Order: sequence, then structure tokens, then C-alpha cells
Amino acid sequence: MAEREHWKNRSVFIMAAIGSAIGLGNMWRFPYIAVQNGGGAFLIPYMIALLTAGIPLMIIEYGLGIQTQGSSHIALGRIWKPLRFVGWVAILCALVINIYYCMILGWTWEFLFDISGIGTWGNSMAASNAHFSNTIHISSGPWDFETIYWNLVFGLFLTWIIIWAIIKNGLSGIGKALLFTVPLPVILLLILLVRGVTLDGSVVGLNYYLIPDWGKLSDPKVWLAAYGQIFFSLSLGFGTMIAYASFMPKDAELPNSAAITSFSNCCFSFLAGLAVFSVLGYFAVATNSPIEKVVNGGPGLAFIVYPAALAKLPVYVNFFAALFFITLLLLGIGSAFSLLKTVSAALSDKFNLSMPVSTTITACFSFLAGLPLATGAGLYWLDIIDHFIMAYAITTVAIVECIAVGWIMGAKKFTEKVNKTAEIKIGPIFSCMIKFVTPTILAYTIIRSLTEEIKTSYGGYPGSAVIALGVGTLMFVLLAAMVLTLVSTKNDKEQGIA
Repeated sequence: MAEREHWKNRSVFIMAAIGSAIGLGNMWRFPYIAVQNGGGAFLIPYMIALLTAGIPLMIIEYGLGIQTQGSSHIALGRIWKPLRFVGWVAILCALVINIYYCMILGWTWEFLFDISGIGTWGNSMAASNAHFSNTIHISSGPWDFETIYWNLVFGLFLTWIIIWAIIKNGLSGIGKALLFTVPLPVILLLILLVRGVTLDGSVVGLNYYLIPDWGKLSDPKVWLAAYGQIFFSLSLGFGTMIAYASFMPKDAELPNSAAITSFSNCCFSFLAGLAVFSVLGYFAVATNSPIEKVVNGGPGLAFIVYPAALAKLPVYVNFFAALFFITLLLLGIGSAFSLLKTVSAALSDKFNLSMPVSTTITACFSFLAGLPLATGAGLYWLDIIDHFIMAYAITTVAIVECIAVGWIMGAKKFTEKVNKTAEIKIGPIFSCMIKFVTPTILAYTIIRSLTEEIKTSYGGYPGSAVIALGVGTLMFVLLAAMVLTLVSTKNDKEQGIA
């Protein structure tokens, strides 16, 4: 088996982990979730969720990767061989997520290419909404495919070519890309923030974003939303952090690295909220509309509301609009190549493939699998698949990780290994979190989501679509994970997990 490559140094590893964690969701999901759950008051459960679930899970994944020097299936398989299956579930979730994630980047290219016309197609919310629908060709429902739209295929292809080129030769390509995909989005976001807070009416948006609604803290849904956002935002549960950590030497420091990654991600989310809502406040004042009417969650915030707000800027409209979409692309590409690396590294570990070969196989398969998303039904497919992967598969993987480390390996044994090189020691509080608090909260989120699914079909979609796309995707992940677990290779035997 070929010798495993390593990051150049700890700083490059941390930058890679931050680049993976910070993605498109930081720009649209956190601000919206915060506003819906108490504004400034939401920061309290959010920080508690970070400390009780985010950082402990990050420490677990870093620890498993560093100690086993292998991908998720190896890391969990070393604890208990049947857990290889769960490791492959995590890796295949990364594969599925990247398939639709790259389609969103394909949309972003389309908006960037059409930026010169933003004064026309973004001159009102209605016009911006119509442009979004026309650009990604939204059909009447998940079974109305219409046709494959080649402008979307081109954006998808361009995205895959870029991320394939970045990682095909291993960590050296990632290290070079990190020089752009980590600091540049931060710089661009700060430029947008400075411009946003100097606009007339920005204070309206900032007040809406930050003024605390303390009464919300008594609502259990707010706390669940905080834990869900932390979990979603930190790229936990789909093997990426395990894979990235596996390229660090065994004596690498762990808890402090996990804390730096986690806090950096959360700070970026908070700054993104300031930038987004300062501009939305300007838009609300400029159009004499209540800000509640211009706040939408999900892709609508990035592709409908924000362009409409940017089109209202008094100067340099095209420049700031281009800046915004370039920021989205850099954020997305940083996360996308980490997901691709997760899968290609696992294939290399399993079948002893070279990195260029495993990367090419994964990229080609993912591009072809993403073609249905380039049809009129693409947005619906993306929404359903994303919900089921995030609500059930990823959350289950995280619960298993907590049980594996906390109970099967033993929290005390894991803690002793981590503390040998730790700058910040972990102890009984960490053990309590991973054995009791974190898995209990995550299990409750699954039960709650499943209860809602039973009462009402997700998103109001036809039951056939929810079953075929949501449940069908979960079944694909489980069956493929089972096959990859049962098919034994020479490398499995060498790694002691066969």
C-alpha cells in the first residue's frame, strides 16, 4: 500500500478544514435561521450548541482521522469492524451532497455570466424571481423534467473541471487552491459588509437581524434549530473532517485545531448575516417594503433577494454584484473539492488507486449523476434529496460516531490519546457531551423530523416523489455502503478491517 501523503503543516490543514466548513450555507442559511429564531437572542443557543455538539463532534472526527490515518470506513472499522458500513454511509453521503452542491455552483456561474443585465432582471423582486425561475428553468413539479438545459450542463461541467483540476494530484493542489478559496471570500465579504453598512436604511436590516427576541429562548424549536445549524454548517457526519485529519501526522494537536475551525466558521456566518441584512435593509427602505417581505430562506436569499437588493445600489452595481457571486463561487468550490477529496481518498484507501484515477472516476460519475438536476425538475430533486440526506443519514452517522467513541472505544481511552499532544486538554465534560448530550439531542431531531414526515409529505411534494427521491436516495446509500463493506480487498486486510 502506498505511503499516505500529509499536509505541509498544521496551518494548511486548518485552512483546508475551514474552507470545507465555510460554504454557501453560511451566506444564506445562518442569517435566515437566526432571524426566524429570535435574532440576536439566537446567538445564545447557537453558541451553546457549538460548545456542546459542534466542537465535541469535530474533536471526534479529527481524532479518528489522525489516530487511524484512514478514511471514515477505516476509522470506524478500527473501533469495531461492523462500523465500516456506517463509515461508507458517511462517504456516500458526501458523494450525494456534492452532486447537487455542484449544481448550485452551476447556477452561480449562470448568474455571474449574466451580471451585466442585473439592472434589468434585478430591478424588482418580481423581476429577480422571474429571472431565477428562467435561469434554472423551474418546471411545475418534480416529475416535470421538460428537457436538459445546456446552459446548466455547462455550468455543472465547468464546476467539476475546476474542482477535479484542484485535487487530482493530491494535497499539493489543494494547498495552492486554499490560498484563494479561504482568504478571498473573507476579504470579499468584508468589502460587501463595509458597503452594506454605509447604505441608507442598513440599520433597518441590522436591527431586524440583531435585536433579541428573548421570548424565543423558551421555545424548544429554537434550540433544535441552533443545533441543526451548527451540525449543518461544520461539515460533520459525512467523513470530510475524518479524511482531512487522516493526512496529518499521528502526533498532531487536536482540540485547539477543532476549536479554531469551529469558531472561524461561526464568525464567518455571523459576518455574512451582517452583510446580507445591511443590504436587505437598504432594499426594504428603497422599495418602501416591510423587511419581512424581502427575507427568504434557502437559495432564494442568494439568487433572488440579494440580486434585487444589489440592483438598487446607487453606484458600481455590476462590480458589487460580481463580487457577491464570485464570493459564492469561492465558498462553494472550497467545500466542493473537500467533498470530492473525501470520496476519492476513500476509494484510494479501499482499492489502492492513485489519487488522479480515483478523483477522475468520482468526478465523472458525479457529473453524470447530476445531469437530472439540469432539467426543469432539478430544484425539486435537489430540495428533497438534501432534506433526507441531512435530516436522517448524516445525523445518524454523527450519533453512531458518538456511540463508537463514547461507549465502544471508551471516552476515557479516546481522551487519553487526544491529550497526549493537546494544547487544550479535554476531560469529563467532553465525555459527558459525546456519551449523553450530543447523541440525545441528535436522536430527538431525527424523531421530530420523522414525526413531521408522517403527518405531512415533505414540502407538500407528491408522495411518489418523496418516496422515490428521498427514501430512494437513502436506500441507494445504504445498499452501496453494504456492497463496499462486504467486498473485501487487499488493502482492507492490510488496514486490519477485513
